[in-house]
Amino acid sequence: MPSKAPGLFSSMLASKLFKRRMLCGLVILLSVGLLSASFVTMRAAAQTAQAPSVRYDFQFIRQGQMGLVEIDGANLTGATAVAMGHTYVCYPTSTGAACPIAVPMAQAIKDTPLSITINHADGTTTPWSSSFAVASGQFIATNFVLPGNLMYLTRDDIQINEDDRLLSAYSIITPTRYWDGGFTPPVKGGLIAPFGEARSYTGSLAIRRHTGQDLQASMGTPVLASANGRVVLSRLMDIHGNNIIIDHGWGIYSEYAHLSQRYVVPGQFVLQGDVIGLSGNTGRSTGPHVHWEISVDDVWVNPIEFAKIKLPQ
Repeated sequence: MPSKAPGLFSSMLASKLFKRRMLCGLVILLSVGLLSASFVTMRAAAQTAQAPSVRYDFQFIRQGQMGLVEIDGANLTGATAVAMGHTYVCYPTSTGAACPIAVPMAQAIKDTPLSITINHADGTTTPWSSSFAVASGQFIATNFVLPGNLMYLTRDDIQINEDDRLLSAYSIITPTRYWDGGFTPPVKGGLIAPFGEARSYTGSLAIRRHTGQDLQASMGTPVLASANGRVVLSRLMDIHGNNIIIDHGWGIYSEYAHLSQRYVVPGQFVLQGDVIGLSGNTGRSTGPHVHWEISVDDVWVNPIEFAKIKLPQ
């Protein structure tokens, strides 16, 4: 049989080699593509695993109340939140960080932006932004009748001096969390005057916001610490009478006013449920009760609503 022409054989061989090379090239390209896709997937998964998540369970916060924003993530070194023209500190928790956002009583009722900067151990930051609505505090107005011998306590200079003294105590933010669990009322008595009410006084042009809640208590009822903390003020004041303030950490303070007796001193550490004094009728008061206040980051908030919030551990 005649042999195949050398040129034809060479052409067939070259064609086979070309096809094999093409096949190998496709296999290599496919392998590289799969590896690249695998690396991209692994990188994305790693980034997803490291990316912090932000969660909160409110669509609005009422005037004079607090909302809690929690950040879950590993290797976080801190975070700050900005809302209503104020910068809020975020504190470390077992899962990441938490930011208490307190809304002042006089805050405008409208939607407000909320932005958070999350700091990582490698020096990078993650920005996050959203918004929430500030809703009405549903405050009421009342006319308050003071006996003549107490009318001088409605003077602006006395009110301003006392507010400044209290805010000075509240302004020191302790990063350590002292409390364990939730906050509890200092006495078991019912509510006799709500938080945030606008009080006018017969015979005076003064209008004052009620910065706490008045709880019913007969004279000499034991007053209990709402949570673990360190006493920062224990003294007689013009308006608040015998007054005690406890620092619970994270910028959270509780206050107990109009007491007949004070059993604690500044610097003393107390536990939740410890008796810190006895109820009374001192200061700008018309009958025995306990005036209970909660301040968060220099902002007075509704104590009973605050106590309902599940705080992180």
